[in-house]
Amino acid sequence: MKTSVKKVVRNKTRVISSVRASMAMEGLQPSRHAQALGKQYLEDRITGSEAVAKIKEKHSSKFGR
Repeated sequence: MKTSVKKVVRNKTRVISSVRASMAMEGLQPSRHAQALGKQYLEDRITGSEAVAKIKEKHSSKFGR
């Protein structure tokens, strides 16, 4: 039996700010595409697996698939 786990993110702005700060500490800057996917994920519009697939799809051509 498959169990569904519903994400509950009460303060999306705070989560996004925290992720950006963590990435900045590592010297990374998320692309607009990655930020949009993160927002869709937090709003439960896409799954984590879908976000990963979309990122791979966008960048796979750079690595010869």
